[in-house]
Amino acid sequence: MSLHTHGVRNDSTETSSAGDGRGLESWLSLLPAGQLYPVGTVLVRQGCEPSDIFFIEEGLAKLVRIDGNGREQILGLRGPGWLLGAAFVLVGRSHPASVVAVTACTLRRLSREAFLEMMTEHSDLSWHVHRMHSREVLSQFHHMADLGVKTARQRLERVLGRLVAVTTPGANGKEVRLLSPLKRWELASLIAVTPEHLSRLLKQLRNDGVIRVHKGWIVIPDMGRLAADDTEGFGVLTTPLGTSNSRGPTLRTR
Repeated sequence: MSLHTHGVRNDSTETSSAGDGRGLESWLSLLPAGQLYPVGTVLVRQGCEPSDIFFIEEGLAKLVRIDGNGREQILGLRGPGWLLGAAFVLVGRSHPASVVAVTACTLRRLSREAFLEMMTEHSDLSWHVHRMHSREVLSQFHHMADLGVKTARQRLERVLGRLVAVTTPGANGKEVRLLSPLKRWELASLIAVTPEHLSRLLKQLRNDGVIRVHKGWIVIPDMGRLAADDTEGFGVLTTPLGTSNSRGPTLRTR
């Protein structure tokens, strides 16, 4: 999935209906040029004071928190259009989690001071940030609700469906081959199960013919067999824009 000044659809129908992409180009062109960051790059470190903002142009990043016992937890994924660190610059708090590139990422980096100045001078940027944070709040709401009412298998199927939606738009129920950069324990953390239980869930899906696994690829023969996603794009993997029309990064599971 790519989001940049010549890659975002800004036709009047989409913008007026979604409202999320309004005025994107008016401030995006003012950001520094994008730079490529390799897989595994730590963009933000947990506990550090916010000093830079990263605008994700291409790629996916994960939010990783380490608790007092040294255990890691994956809190979510962030994709194109996200301004990493914006919330913590605005409230002046240290980062509660690290942000790590899980695919090669093209990012536009600007200083805290430059970001705050742009926020006061460009209402469209302020609107984008407000929408982004509002979608994050709704995503957390849906994620917490899922933990209470959805089975672990349903949560896994929805995450797989979301990854396909983000990375292979327009799949339209056809057979999809999915490669994920997430380790098994990371995928397990996203749906709040143990890695052992995740293995059992994947085996169930294989036995039921919902997925096949071939040389690291997850093959989904029929997207219609995955659990229905009624969250309108919210959850552990969301985007700051209501619609996405670009092709995403290739995903592989390990």
